[in-house]
Amino acid sequence: MKKIFAIFIAAVMLLTCGCSGRTKQEKSVSAANQNNSGTNDVSNANWPTKTWSISTPEKQGVSSAGLEEADKLIKENYPNVRSLLVVRHGFLIYEKYYNGADRDKANPVYSVTKSIMSALTGIAIEQKLIKNVDQPVGELLPEYFKKIDNPRKKEITLKNVLTMSGGLETVDNNYASFFTSDDWLAYTLKKPMTDKPGTKFVYNTGLTQFLSNIITKVSGMNTKEFAEKYLFSKIGINAEHWVTDPKGYYGGGYGLSLTPRDMAKFGYLYLNNGKWDGEQVIPQEWVEESTKKHITANESNDYGYLFWLKTLHNSANNKDYFSYRADGAGGQLIVQIPELDMVVVVTADVQVSSKNGKDTLYIVENYVLPSVDPIQET
Repeated sequence: MKKIFAIFIAAVMLLTCGCSGRTKQEKSVSAANQNNSGTNDVSNANWPTKTWSISTPEKQGVSSAGLEEADKLIKENYPNVRSLLVVRHGFLIYEKYYNGADRDKANPVYSVTKSIMSALTGIAIEQKLIKNVDQPVGELLPEYFKKIDNPRKKEITLKNVLTMSGGLETVDNNYASFFTSDDWLAYTLKKPMTDKPGTKFVYNTGLTQFLSNIITKVSGMNTKEFAEKYLFSKIGINAEHWVTDPKGYYGGGYGLSLTPRDMAKFGYLYLNNGKWDGEQVIPQEWVEESTKKHITANESNDYGYLFWLKTLHNSANNKDYFSYRADGAGGQLIVQIPELDMVVVVTADVQVSSKNGKDTLYIVENYVLPSVDPIQET
């Protein structure tokens, strides 16, 4: 299913953003050695609104040799990977690009968009544009519920949307029909009820379209404008491209493009409990709620408010670490490991698969994580 999604979405992105072809030549840049790419190593990192503070891995308690093993693995087994970035203690300590990618090129992040929407929902609640997560979405978008086939659909709440427990049959079984429909939200809501809302995790990209339509309605501006005013501009993210549906609503579950460095900024914002350079951009309580377990997703992952939660095991010191992540099709990752004060970003080509059959989270857990010096964990 993920492969089908990747192929279809890649085709959609080519039609909507005019992506340029990639060169075969690999670009590989070590963050510590880049010229004019950021602030030099200092005792305390500057907030990376404009540029990242740069440091060596060793100065931040991470082994360069270990990270180079990750680089070797990518070169040998991951022709799909386009970038690997590691941030620790606020410093960009490792940055490598592959197959024509570079730090200034925005990449489609696919379902990482969902985690962005989670943040925007928290901001909207803080601004009292939305009551709370228990508010039924039908109260906020009554026009979509006038001719529903099942009154139980009126029971769907914002929390059900945020935890992928809306009870509707997923649109992810047929992406083509969803993305080519005239109205993504109307298409989602026409799907039959399969479960009582709030009882079962069923990954459904259509559910997050509720959030984009709601924010557009209650804020009086479109989702991209809302994001730029209250999130992106605050932390220095430049998001030029975001796909809309035929009605003009920005994608709630997909469609945003970001550079790897901007992805790292979003992860760093969450690592700092929503606070950025003295300003509480996202309410701390929302960050905490979003990144704690609300429902079990599968055998190895729990789910918060549009964030995946997973215990990562460090084979080097035989220790487990809580992590949460924004996760997009094809291997796009923003992984936060709070105990280590670390953010890891991976981007990848959705049309290419790894040679070893492993996903990109394997790189983070088995190569980046063991590179941390256990003596300097915090």
